[in-house]
Amino acid sequence: MNLTEYLFTRIRELGVEHTFGIPGDFVLPVYAVQEEFGMPTVVCAHEPGVGFAADGYARFRGLGVAIVTYGPGALNMLNPIACAYAEQSPVLVVSGGPEVALRRPELHLHHVIKTFDSQLKIFREVTVDAAILDDAESAPGVIDRVIARVVRSKRPGYLEIPRDRVRAAVPKPRGRLVVTEEATAARAGALAEAAAEIKAMIAAATQPVLYVGVGVRRHALTDAMVTLAERLRLPVVTDLLGKASFPESHPQFAGIYMSALGDPSVRDLLDGSDCVLGVGVLATDLGTGFWTQPIAHDSRIMISADRTEVRHHVYEDVSIVGMVQALLSDLAPSDRPAPRFGGETSEWPAAEILPGPGNESTLDLPILSDVGPARKPERVIRVADLIAQLGRLDQSRFSFVADVGDSWFIGLELRTDVFVAAGYYSSMGFALPAALGAGLAEPGRRPFVLVGDGAFQMTGTELSTLVDQGVRPIVLLINNGGYGMLEAVDGPRKYYERRHWDYQAFARSLGAEAERARTREELASALDRAQAARGAYVIEAMTARDDFSPVMSRIRAHFKKMRLAPAAL
Repeated sequence: MNLTEYLFTRIRELGVEHTFGIPGDFVLPVYAVQEEFGMPTVVCAHEPGVGFAADGYARFRGLGVAIVTYGPGALNMLNPIACAYAEQSPVLVVSGGPEVALRRPELHLHHVIKTFDSQLKIFREVTVDAAILDDAESAPGVIDRVIARVVRSKRPGYLEIPRDRVRAAVPKPRGRLVVTEEATAARAGALAEAAAEIKAMIAAATQPVLYVGVGVRRHALTDAMVTLAERLRLPVVTDLLGKASFPESHPQFAGIYMSALGDPSVRDLLDGSDCVLGVGVLATDLGTGFWTQPIAHDSRIMISADRTEVRHHVYEDVSIVGMVQALLSDLAPSDRPAPRFGGETSEWPAAEILPGPGNESTLDLPILSDVGPARKPERVIRVADLIAQLGRLDQSRFSFVADVGDSWFIGLELRTDVFVAAGYYSSMGFALPAALGAGLAEPGRRPFVLVGDGAFQMTGTELSTLVDQGVRPIVLLINNGGYGMLEAVDGPRKYYERRHWDYQAFARSLGAEAERARTREELASALDRAQAARGAYVIEAMTARDDFSPVMSRIRAHFKKMRLAPAAL
């Protein structure tokens, strides 16, 4: 067995059936071995798409793999891997590299930046482990170590394979690679003590609430949370990043918590609790309503990836998986009445722009999407109507994948059990390539992409990759003619405008069907046709520049009130 075969053996053991990448000279030998190994590689249009696709795949399979060339290939992917690190997504980057025999300072090879290990040093900033496989004898152990750390920590890792080591002989694996939690007596004692304290706190509470975060999804604990919620009969809310980490079709699901920026009924439920059991919650600026979250330490339990906080007590090095397992073992069923919630979207605030006369579903507004003179007023869809039409879909059929800004905030209004976004790192261009990874990782659900025109212009070419792979996304392209979120918090600026593309012609040129919708009725019909379509389908939904989702409206009001610069985001 050669070194690269060993690598592919290990990632296949962990459920990886596809990798994503773009060939380049330093990585071509790796691609050749992969082809011989029988694992398909998905060649994307650009390296950012590679990284986002691998990220999307990882969120469903527990590991995604991106294979790129040295220099321009790997460094083009740096932003998506930084996103994966921030978002706790386990992506393994495999880069080709110059031969060990040529790594001499007097030789100047193309793609080299400063030194031969510059790329390694750069990737160490956005990974939990990074290594160059320059020694065949130690390579199997290094491969196992890096992959295990990626899977265990839910963060990216990096492996670089020099061209003259790709086919280096290595021993076959001794058994399968099994990634488990490391157990020690000290951790076991802390685990038992924390579990006992949590049990007592829940038993004494009169209004306990289960607060579920993104860590639950990353550590495959959704089913455990359902069991815990049903056993204790707790109302459940998720944090902003944890949307769909608890099934939103469940009757005990109350909504998404965003403090002052979110649904007031959800805010009252959590803020009024005397025992908030938080599992996998990541406290971000937006998710806490820009730090307006008033949950007191005396009322909170926070179980994160590797520590647990109970009131003012901190238990270090206690894993989230072990802690949840301990709670499921120790906590007896509750006799309190089980809460029930209706599963409807949050309330819609007063519209800031009234509908056009004679047509309740549309607005007569200019679409400021052309750089240059403004066009004549045209019919556009109200965002409230857009949300209503999405709400009538059979959510169980789709994996919803959202880009940043109002695409994401519109998605928050839907009750769905599968929802993927990069809301914390907030990198534009995530959704379309991530839908490629989602569609291949979970083929039983059709990807439904929510993306703005600005983000689509960044990675829209990956639509061709989805078509080539037989993935059938429905892409709702929300076209308001610019960078809507920036304009919402900062006001109109010429540099927030985006040139209007012929998105329908663009989509058709890449092999998808496409149409434009300007009214609620046109959108409803387009969604029906898209669901019946046998392939990829793009709907360009025309919306107004100053018509926003409920969350975006609250964000804008917050910045107006606080008079903060947009950099505060």
